[in-house]
Amino acid sequence: MTTWTLWIGAVLVVGGSAAHLTRRVVAARALWVLAVLAFVATAASAVFTSEFSLPLLLILVVAIAATVALVTVTRQPAQPVTREPARSVAARRDAQ
Repeated sequence: MTTWTLWIGAVLVVGGSAAHLTRRVVAARALWVLAVLAFVATAASAVFTSEFSLPLLLILVVAIAATVALVTVTRQPAQPVTREPARSVAARRDAQ
């Protein structure tokens, strides 16, 4: 079961990144949240069934790191704040 949930989480991460690149931000966030839940379910399942091992721990760390990396890479850059140039009261009166 743990490998299936890891694969499902990986597919959700890639789907979320693809959705984010096509500007479907809400869908991307939902898919990323589902991916994180799949990774948490994998860890919980491994702990409760006593299948927890070093390779599984490394795979979980890599999966979470890959999720964070894809979210960071596909994040849109911050838009610079543009403001109107300050105008005096007299200039605004003249414009009207």
